Amino acid sequence: MGNNNNNVCPDSCCTGDEILCLGIPCPIDIVLLGIELQVELPCIRISSPTELTEEQVQQLLGVLQGILASLVNLGNIESANTEEN
Repeated sequence: MGNNNNNVCPDSCCTGDEILCLGIPCPIDIVLLGIELQVELPCIRISSPTELTEEQVQQLLGVLQGILASLVNLGNIESANTEEN
């Protein structure tokens, strides 16, 4: 893993006017259940063609908080597994 010889990553796809934009222009290495994977995820973008209501904004915030909490928990699990080895 980590054999990406191209040390230069392209610019992020995020423009700043999205509800959420996650730009990871370079592949990332992940080990899942002992299997080495390389994930290429250039852009996750959430936007709306219309103005959101306050209720919609609150719903989105709730979902995003859950997603971010899950990502943090995955990082904590990964750290704990690394420390055990």
